[in-house]
Amino acid sequence: MKKYIPCEKHWIDMFDQYDFYDAHRRFPIHRIQLKPLRNKVDEKEVLYMLMNFNKEAWMPITLDKEYFLTDGQHRLELARQLGMEFIDVVILDEKKLN
Repeated sequence: MKKYIPCEKHWIDMFDQYDFYDAHRRFPIHRIQLKPLRNKVDEKEVLYMLMNFNKEAWMPITLDKEYFLTDGQHRLELARQLGMEFIDVVILDEKKLN
């Protein structure tokens, strides 16, 4: 499979309109840190995403400033299972939210 599947431009544009998000194309997956999230990866959901892959729905995952995953664990797991080395991300700067 491909080492990188870019998300559609409209997803990047959606995040770019806010100053508390910083969108990055081709972010190295090996740099993404993991911490426990509220919901665990559901392998059935990942399989469903694989079997019904829709490029229009492929959106960036969200990281915090230290590159810890905050949203998109199923997309990240799918990317890993596909053998991807890069993924589009948006980095949330929580300090700018207030």
